[in-house]
Amino acid sequence: MNLSLNLFQAAFGVYSRLLPSRAASKAVELMTSPRIKAERRASSRELFQTVVPLRNNGFLSIYGSGPKKILLLHGWSGWIGQFKNLLSVIDADEYTVYAVHPAGHGESQATESHPGRFIEAVLEAHEYVGGSFDVGVGHSLGAAALVYAQSSKGCFDRLVLVSGPATIKGVLSRFARFVNLGKRSERVFVRGMEETVGLSVDRLDLLALAPAIKTPVLLIHDDLDSEVPVVESRALHEAFPRSRMIHTTGYGHSRLLQNPEVAREIVEFTNSPFRP
Repeated sequence: MNLSLNLFQAAFGVYSRLLPSRAASKAVELMTSPRIKAERRASSRELFQTVVPLRNNGFLSIYGSGPKKILLLHGWSGWIGQFKNLLSVIDADEYTVYAVHPAGHGESQATESHPGRFIEAVLEAHEYVGGSFDVGVGHSLGAAALVYAQSSKGCFDRLVLVSGPATIKGVLSRFARFVNLGKRSERVFVRGMEETVGLSVDRLDLLALAPAIKTPVLLIHDDLDSEVPVVESRALHEAFPRSRMIHTTGYGHSRLLQNPEVAREIVEFTNSPFRP
């Protein structure tokens, strides 16, 4: 951990204890402001043929001409280029690939985003195609958004959840610890996020939603993930009625998307009979 981060955390900890409400508001601002390099935002342009606008400042990139439909959704401050390895092994004559840019990501010029915008973008993509996707692949917060969309609209015939959290409350708690919020400030921060998103953290408890989702689910998580602990996917694996789980080791939270074996496992899952 670098010195500047240590100083920031120490200063923010003092700030949150002296002025808990102001610190909580600042934490909400930080939590809802994506930070993505320009070249990463533009990474989809070389991978996709078409981009169409969605409502609420989202976009949808489209590639391929196959009869089957696959939806890709990256995580917070992620980018579509993270799925490059997976795209390289998807047959564009078999699948049409739809990749979501939620507000504040990719082609979207919005400066603010949050989990609600991810969910809205998925539901708008579902409306755009006029039916369910054969498979949805989500990474991190993207995985969480797919689970919520599936529970509310049945958007997918199969789900692939990579490095996904079990609850949004856990995501917020980890962020609060990262910026060193005091307990009182953390409570105000969580309420502020609920107001911003328009959903309570209880509504975004994926463990509570999972038992009602009967579609096959593949969970992939690295044992050394320092951002979302692997125990979260293990808990979801137990909660989904029809799921199987694959572990990687040494790839962390995001690099496992670059693992060719992970890409092959996803394609096999989409094209083969489900096996627990």
